[in-house]
Amino acid sequence: MDTPKHVQPPSFPQRPARSLIGWLSIGDGAVSLSGHRHDQQPSAEIIQRCEAARQAAARRVAGMEQTNLFSDVPAAVSEHLAALRADPSAVPILADAGEPRIVDLSRVCAIKQEIPIEDARKRVKGLTADNMLAIARVTLPLSGAPEQWPIAYDAARSAWVISSPNPNLRIVGHFSGPPNAAGVVAVGFAISIAKSFMQVAGVGGRYFLRDGYHRAYGLLSMGIRSAPAFVKDYDSIEQVQLPPGLLPPSTFLGDRPPVLPDYLDDELAADITVPIPQKMVIVQALEVASGG
Repeated sequence: MDTPKHVQPPSFPQRPARSLIGWLSIGDGAVSLSGHRHDQQPSAEIIQRCEAARQAAARRVAGMEQTNLFSDVPAAVSEHLAALRADPSAVPILADAGEPRIVDLSRVCAIKQEIPIEDARKRVKGLTADNMLAIARVTLPLSGAPEQWPIAYDAARSAWVISSPNPNLRIVGHFSGPPNAAGVVAVGFAISIAKSFMQVAGVGGRYFLRDGYHRAYGLLSMGIRSAPAFVKDYDSIEQVQLPPGLLPPSTFLGDRPPVLPDYLDDELAADITVPIPQKMVIVQALEVASGG
C-alpha cells in the first residue's frame, strides 16, 4: 500500500498589511496573525501576542476626544476643489460625500480590522505637512490616466470577464445603439474604476474614516496628521451603508475605540500578510426562448 503524500495547502499571492489585533477576539486575531490560514492551530506565541494586544487596548482611558477635529480648507486648495467638482467622473460620489474639511487624522476612529500597507509610503512620498495642496491631490484626486485591465472572452459561456486587483472596479453604466446597415444592434455595459476619496463619517458625534485607509496610513507614517477629506454626518450607522467584514459598531462607537495611529503601534497592531484580492466583472449574454 502506498504511503499517502502530504498535500500542500493552496498558496495565494500575499501582500503586507497591518491588523488591529488589540480589538479582535483571540480567535480572530490568531487567524489574522497566521495569514488567514485555517488549516493549522495557532501557536502559543500567537495566542500570547493577541492577549497582550487586547490587554493594551483595554487599558486605554475611556472616552474619545474629537472636539476641534476639523478646520476650514485653505484658499490654496480651493482651485483644486473647483476642478474636482467639474470632473464628470467625480460627480456621482460628490453628491453624497459631504463637505471638504481639513481633518486631524490622529483623532479619527478606525473601523477596519486590517489594512493593506503595500507602497503606502511610496504613494505619499515627497509630501510635507505644510503643503496642503499637494496632500489634497492625493486624498481628493482628480482623474488620471485611464487604467488598463485584463479583458477575456469566455466563448463557452458567452461572457466577457474583466478583472483588476482594484476593488473599485465596477459597472458604471450601460448603452445600446441603433441597428447598423446589416441590422446588427450593439448593447453593453460601461466598466470603470470608481474614484476613491478620503471620507470621514460621523454618527452621534463620533467620527471614523470611511474611505482612504491606505493613504491615511502613509500620511501618518510620514508624520503628517492633517489632510483634506470629505466629512458627512449621518443619523444612524445604518445610513452609512458600511460593507461587511469591519469591526463591529460597538467597538468604534464605544468607550475605547481604535484610532488611525493605532495601526502604527506595535503594542496594539501587528504586521500580517493578506491575500491580494481580485475584483471581477462578468458580463454574460443568454439566449432564452419563451414558450408559446
